[in-house]
Amino acid sequence: MNDAPRLLIVMHSHSGGARALAQAAAEHARETAPKVQIDVFEASDVQPEHARAAQAVLIVSPENFGYMAGLIKDFFDRCFYPCETAMVGKPYALIVSAGNDGTGAMNAMERIITGWRMRRAHAGLIARRLGGEAGTAKGEIAQSDIETAREIGGTLAALIDHD
Repeated sequence: MNDAPRLLIVMHSHSGGARALAQAAAEHARETAPKVQIDVFEASDVQPEHARAAQAVLIVSPENFGYMAGLIKDFFDRCFYPCETAMVGKPYALIVSAGNDGTGAMNAMERIITGWRMRRAHAGLIARRLGGEAGTAKGEIAQSDIETAREIGGTLAALIDHD
């Protein structure tokens, strides 16, 4: 296994918004810290060993019914206890692609991560879809939110980049 520091990006997306935000974060993380290995996984594919091996974690979820995506919750269900002590102190950030206000999804993920005792590296992002009907995944992600996702990815990668 490669000894490079690892940034784990856990994401799930049906409509493409969360995927676009995760890809923007990964892209800028690679530009910011080329020595850092960027692992982007669909939430259903993440195993506890992926989380334990990471030095930082970014979780990107759509807002589903005012909550995180079910597959993001499944990631937490499968990985929480096997990774509990391994996650302490690692930097993390959260991104929500929201059709409503996104706060329910953000708060739910924050509550779970509190148990891991990770270190928040960025306040996080709630990217509200523009131009769609309220409460749907329709609409566009604002370019400013894509830029903030890029910033988050770069920040996490820079924090773990060791020369």
